[in-house]
Amino acid sequence: MAYRSAHEGTQRQMAMHDTGALTVVLVSTPADWGGGEDQARLLAHGLRARGHRCAVLARRGGALATALATDGLEVHEFPGRGRNPAAWRRIRGALRRIRPDVLHANDAHALWAAGLASLGLGIPARIASRRAAFPLRSAWPYRWLADGVVCVSRAAAEACRQAGVPQQRLRVVHDGVDPARVRSGDRLRGRAGLGLSDADRLLLAVGKLTDCKGHTFLLYAMPAVLARHPEAVCAVVGDGELRHSLEAQALRLGIGHRVRFLGFRRDLPDLIQAADLFVLPSHTEGLCSTLLEAMFAGRPIVATTAGGIPEAIGHGAPADEVCGWSAPPRHAPALAAAILAALDAPEQERARRGACATARAERLFTAERMVEDTVLAYRDFLARVGFRASTHPPMGEGTGL
Repeated sequence: MAYRSAHEGTQRQMAMHDTGALTVVLVSTPADWGGGEDQARLLAHGLRARGHRCAVLARRGGALATALATDGLEVHEFPGRGRNPAAWRRIRGALRRIRPDVLHANDAHALWAAGLASLGLGIPARIASRRAAFPLRSAWPYRWLADGVVCVSRAAAEACRQAGVPQQRLRVVHDGVDPARVRSGDRLRGRAGLGLSDADRLLLAVGKLTDCKGHTFLLYAMPAVLARHPEAVCAVVGDGELRHSLEAQALRLGIGHRVRFLGFRRDLPDLIQAADLFVLPSHTEGLCSTLLEAMFAGRPIVATTAGGIPEAIGHGAPADEVCGWSAPPRHAPALAAAILAALDAPEQERARRGACATARAERLFTAERMVEDTVLAYRDFLARVGFRASTHPPMGEGTGL
């Protein structure tokens, strides 16, 4: 099934001709930091750098609100996850004052919160992000509280379509990465921080410790990997509800001495550069921005074929365009075989795939392209209702309402 990207379709020429500044309100509800918050921060900065007004409505005291206020962006806060009358009043009041051209819900809870709070306000375009590729519980909010859905991958778009979201409302805009952040990493510093010797071969897995990330299958794969490569060390970056059970699993498998659970880390660029292999064992994945960072760093990659991952690493493309080794999801023996194939590959082949990954990321997955494609998607949806951007008052200041 083909899905339109922001660069495709008959509306693109109309959208390109409308170059006026937009007023965008970006809404986010999580308390903690994740891939969606990375993308929201990049988008907010990118919109402002292009002369648009971007106001962010975010959870009071949440990680995104704190970070963007520190960055000097326009931030307004609401209580909780936005699913209570006090939050709706705050969000609705802000929308009345800001009068956005585009209301962009960055997560599913934000869609409910902002969608309900915006009813009757006549906002020209209400957009929802869809970052996951698992089936929707209900298409209702995406059909009735949003005029368009920006999906991080074709797999995410297909999940929306199968749930009943009209295909003409779906656009694919891949996540983006700031190449400078990735390149700021230092391999020697990262390895020294983990106390690794030159002989150790570091396998790095990054992601929240939840079921969909598939860490349990990685742990089941590790005994076979260590039997051939006892020098391997598996570092797991991230926290989540499964941490204690995963630590217990590693001990039961007798691999606790070669698996390190590092929790949340601020030195991720160093760790990515330090890795000899980046492993993504997810069995549900919209796209995974950390995978894109590993591609920019030119790291050898082993990943499953779940969700949007094949779109990232070129699975299904001609052999010389595939930039990683793949395994089916939920299959520990196949994952172990892919890891061993990557570790045992000649250095020339590992370098070739790493260079292929970097070239693919630079072509498809920069933050610059993500912002540009998001703006094109905005203009596409606005053009459908006959909207034309005009000039707006100067960007607001402060974090209060």
